[in-house]
Amino acid sequence: MDPQAAPGALSADLPGWPPAPRPAGLAAALGLVAVTAGLAQLELWALPATEATVPLILLTGVLVSAVAFGFWTGLFAALLAFGALNFLFTEPLFTFHIDRVQDLVALWVFLLVAGLSGWLAGRLHDRAEAARTRAEALVVLGELSHDLMGAETATEVLTAAERHLARLSGAAMIVTPQSLASLPASALAGAERCLRTGQPQPAAAPGWPGSDLGFLSLAPDLALGHGAPSGREAPHRARAIAALADQTRTALQRLDFAENARAERLRAEAFATRSAVLSSVGHDLRTPLATILGAASALRDLDATLTAAARTDLLTAIEEEAGRLNRHLANLLQLSRLDLGAPPRSDWVDPGDIALAAATRARRAFPGARIEITLPPLPMIRSDGGLLEQALFNLIDNGLAHGAAPVRIGGKCDRGSLWLKVSDAGEGVPPLLRAWLDGPDLHPAPGQGGLGLAVAKGIARHLGGRLTAPDGMPLLHLPETP
Repeated sequence: MDPQAAPGALSADLPGWPPAPRPAGLAAALGLVAVTAGLAQLELWALPATEATVPLILLTGVLVSAVAFGFWTGLFAALLAFGALNFLFTEPLFTFHIDRVQDLVALWVFLLVAGLSGWLAGRLHDRAEAARTRAEALVVLGELSHDLMGAETATEVLTAAERHLARLSGAAMIVTPQSLASLPASALAGAERCLRTGQPQPAAAPGWPGSDLGFLSLAPDLALGHGAPSGREAPHRARAIAALADQTRTALQRLDFAENARAERLRAEAFATRSAVLSSVGHDLRTPLATILGAASALRDLDATLTAAARTDLLTAIEEEAGRLNRHLANLLQLSRLDLGAPPRSDWVDPGDIALAAATRARRAFPGARIEITLPPLPMIRSDGGLLEQALFNLIDNGLAHGAAPVRIGGKCDRGSLWLKVSDAGEGVPPLLRAWLDGPDLHPAPGQGGLGLAVAKGIARHLGGRLTAPDGMPLLHLPETP
């Protein structure tokens, strides 16, 4: 599709008038009339008694010219055919002088018929061309709508708009303040004004700088440059270009609204998650605090009446609950650090040593707990040893709190990855928590007690791995060299 007016038109197109003739069309009309005149001469030479068919042969060239090249070319061909009929086939020959009245009447009737035929055929041609141009514009807008519906980013929207605009106007570009320097000097003023004011900037009049490009605003600091429409269908092309800009603007707004809605949804989910975390933490902190306060009050008020065994039990309870409280606070602080996104330290560590340190720490925190390490010899990996130990300790704590002894730590290396599995004799992680482990949220799921699994999951993500539970038992997967 060529929406631009053809170069070399003999005159500017007039509103409401058919498109101006093109030199190529006029030359073709001249050639067609010459060919039909030659055919008529050949027919007269071969069949002298067929003078009546000469006007019909010449009329054929007029009709072909009008159908192929439009209204004005058809009229031009009619005048040429009239002159040829007078000069070549009307007595006296090879002059424009007419001796007989009937010849004059015949010539004028021929001119009238040829003119009307050329006019009708040319109008049909022009209307067909206009309908084709408008249909192609509708096709472009329909394809643009389809592409914009599937666009998920602003870049995809602008790429689709630029591609389809080039089909409509012959030239298309996306203009931003950063791209102004690459524009031609003739278009710079219009583009800058469009970006500054947000108002459409049509192309300048022909012959003036900036006559080849117009600009439409899409958003602050974003505009669409397009070729200047011309020709009889210029108003329709201009409306199609404006519709394309409207669709593009709407698609960009849709993406912006969707992004805002997503941000608000995430904010609401984060608020709900924080509420759930605070509720869970409050419950987890309240129990050891109540035990510590109760035991301390009993020691203070009933110290004289307590036996040595009772005093020892109370002190042990204070120590155990204080350790439990310390673990809760450590997990809460660790979760906050993970939210901040600080990069992990990367050192060469031995997974076996890390697992042994986590098990030793768990045995101190839970005296009498049965913890077994069944790790084969594993290669050194680059990771943050402190975070890895914390994740394993939390998984051991989760197994002891919600599973059944013994808790076992196993693992293997496979294809550049380290797999550490913390299993127990219980039923394992519930299905809802397994789905949460596979999701992106690092905060505890609603109704989840404690922060241990959340911190372990966050650490796994922080170290470039993941925490899953395909068979119900936590499985920590880490790359050997993140």
